[in-house]
Amino acid sequence: MPNLRIIHDNAADRAVLTASSQAGALGPGNLLTERKSQVLRSIGTYLQITATLPVGEIVGGLALPHCNLTSNAKLRVRGYTAPGDAVPVIDTGLILACAYAPLGMWEWGALPLGVNAFSYGGGTYARAWWPRTTARHFLIDVVDAANPAGYIECARLVLGNYWSPEYNASYGASVTPVDTSTQYRTAAGDQGVEAGASYRKLSIALEHMTPQDRASLWHIVRGNGKRRPLLISLYPDDPDPELEQAHQLYGRLSELAAISAPYYQAYATSIDVEEQ
Repeated sequence: MPNLRIIHDNAADRAVLTASSQAGALGPGNLLTERKSQVLRSIGTYLQITATLPVGEIVGGLALPHCNLTSNAKLRVRGYTAPGDAVPVIDTGLILACAYAPLGMWEWGALPLGVNAFSYGGGTYARAWWPRTTARHFLIDVVDAANPAGYIECARLVLGNYWSPEYNASYGASVTPVDTSTQYRTAAGDQGVEAGASYRKLSIALEHMTPQDRASLWHIVRGNGKRRPLLISLYPDDPDPELEQAHQLYGRLSELAAISAPYYQAYATSIDVEEQ
């Protein structure tokens, strides 16, 4: 199983984006904002997003946070050295964008069949990982023929290189669902609820970092701080897609922890990320 991955520098922010279709003013420019209410919405259940960078960059992953894709949606990412090239240097083929747990992984009836994070509200994350390669021009195909909304909706595009530590996060990593709903009681004793927003918090400890990993993480913490968002996936490409979905989020560091040196040539810290 791959170690955790963090995309901290979003190359999509430097790209020129176009889309094969858009509903009204809901165009690809909304993929560059940090508001979940500002979305790219397709006409129909097929969407192609084109992203062209000013220069070639090393890229290894892509995500569409807070989208409305179902568990049957397919995603394909092709990357080219330059616009107009005929042969891609990256081609994921059609993959499940936000897959459900495969039949046979759990006891029959233990989990609902064919669901993903979108089924419980708050949107899901389409994602694709591939061996890191330099590319400049990208074609991103999304198809979700059975989507009950009749269209595809995406709030953000994340694309770029990722950092992955040599030694994975320590045991004890936790993901916490947060619900800002407020409960109250009437004078008659009935309980009521004022509905709020839902999001997640991910907390991990890195207790065995090499000097190189310490330097890389220091760059991420100093460069992003609590201002710039990042994408973190604790279980990238895990055989259990629901485990991957639960532990991947796009958000900001909620706290900046110290980096300590518990013993010679080894470093330790913790990471706390709050979903946008």
